[in-house]
Amino acid sequence: MDENDNVNNVSVEGKQKEIEIMQIFRDLKVEIRKIKDDKSKLENELEDVKNNLKSIQTKEMELRGMITEFANNESKLNDRRIKVEKNLNSVTGKLEKLGKVQKELADIWA
Repeated sequence: MDENDNVNNVSVEGKQKEIEIMQIFRDLKVEIRKIKDDKSKLENELEDVKNNLKSIQTKEMELRGMITEFANNESKLNDRRIKVEKNLNSVTGKLEKLGKVQKELADIWA
């Protein structure tokens, strides 16, 4: 083997290493691009989740307001029911008294 062969072998080996390194860099660039794309997709998905959560929280607050309003109305209706029941009991008592008076009068006139 002469010196030229050694230089050629080193030169070929150097070029081969350079090609391998360039391929590694290309592969890394592809992987980095994939990772960036995945990151971008995840960020978009996270933004969607945040927006959905805000929407759900807004709806929850609306529903809580409605529940409060219904509870207030229920309380008012319950108070009104109690009042009506008292009035009904009063009227029923008066009707019973009138019935007794009517019976007594009927007994007197009979």
